[in-house]
Amino acid sequence: MSESILRLVDELRASAGPDLDILTDKSDATFQEHAKRWSDIGRKIPAAIILPASEEQIQKTVQWAIKSSVPFVTKSGGHSEWSTIDESGVIIDLSKYSGIDVDPEARKATLKGSILSKQVAVALANAGLFTALGNGNPIGAIPYFLGGGASVTSSITGFGSDQILSARMIDAKGNIVEVTEEKEPDLLWAIRGAGQFFGLVTELVIRGHPLTDLGNDQGVIWLGSFVFPLERANEVSSVMKVLMDDSSKATAGLMMVMAPPPTGKPTLVIAARYTGNPDDAKIAYKSLYDLVPLVANGGPVPIQNTSDGHEALNAKGDYKRFGVVGLRRFDKEGFLKTIDVWTNLITECPDAINTSFNFQWDSRPVKTPPFESAMSLHDIRYWQNNFIWHTDAANRQKVDEFNDESIAIMRGPERSEYADFQNGTRTGPIELRFRGKGKLEKLRMLKKKWDPTGVFTAQLID
Repeated sequence: MSESILRLVDELRASAGPDLDILTDKSDATFQEHAKRWSDIGRKIPAAIILPASEEQIQKTVQWAIKSSVPFVTKSGGHSEWSTIDESGVIIDLSKYSGIDVDPEARKATLKGSILSKQVAVALANAGLFTALGNGNPIGAIPYFLGGGASVTSSITGFGSDQILSARMIDAKGNIVEVTEEKEPDLLWAIRGAGQFFGLVTELVIRGHPLTDLGNDQGVIWLGSFVFPLERANEVSSVMKVLMDDSSKATAGLMMVMAPPPTGKPTLVIAARYTGNPDDAKIAYKSLYDLVPLVANGGPVPIQNTSDGHEALNAKGDYKRFGVVGLRRFDKEGFLKTIDVWTNLITECPDAINTSFNFQWDSRPVKTPPFESAMSLHDIRYWQNNFIWHTDAANRQKVDEFNDESIAIMRGPERSEYADFQNGTRTGPIELRFRGKGKLEKLRMLKKKWDPTGVFTAQLID
């Protein structure tokens, strides 16, 4: 199969021109570098990696793949578990096509190709704006928005998909479609939360918000950490339950069971944030300060720099993934049980020492946009957001089993009590990702219209 694809690649070279960069030599260092992923879970090696440098080259590549029946996946930041393919297909790597144009007066920005989240954050901040963005600087911004996109500003901005104003998309026939409210309102509805399943989005126009919406004149968010011995988890989680449910104060963050370097000692860490006047953060977190943690620190951080402390988590390679499921409430007893699961995990799989089991909260609900979309998680304020990281391939199944056990404990027995976040997990029933009356049926109908043969994955095809 690989040899037949390589013959077809020669046809693409002839039609697209010699300046289209196509990598086929698997022993070449450049090929190997582009084949690297944030996670090695499910990573495959394609027959070729194609690097278009313009929208025209992207379109020609997609048209060639459709005409030649060559399966393909698209790579932006390289963090998706699903944008990998074996020798039966090719990767369309957008790293040579990237850009952002900000319109400060209209409070919007046009994102192109593989633009990364940090680049978007900096460009917007320089124009006095911010938007919903994830916790990883090198994450591809467009896929983040298309898949929903949770954010540290969700209670102010809504999800990433709520920021989408319009798009340019290459469809399953190889045509460029202008996705706007006026021209394609149903498709716009669909790509706001399920965009990867309908086409290759080359350009996205997103909404920006003035920095003053953060509740201060400095464009900052207060970030802090509270560190406790794991033995105090019962006491700390009792205080945290009250704090997390108090919507009168703009607190949010993660309660993490982890073994941070360099000591690798099991620890309970509260990674906290506060939106508003940063001077009020000590009042909002007084109950944690009163517990006299081993470490208590914090301060204002410019919004564009809030993810800068996560660089170690962004390294490529090893076996990494997020287990992200929505919850209705914080179950203290369940959380304490997950600590035992985590302890058993790192005992049986010492290579998973960097894994953390995390409960994520926002004391205020996600902002709901004034329009309907495929995104259906606005009613979820709490998440089990486990970060899985291990190095031994032999422990792959066992680590997942511990993660699944943790999630099952926090979910409890009632299916109506939880949801799945499709940017983080796609293994459970699809009804848990696209909830709400008629929503999944509409998505399936639109999939039949725009991509009936599954050029852009078989998701939503019955």
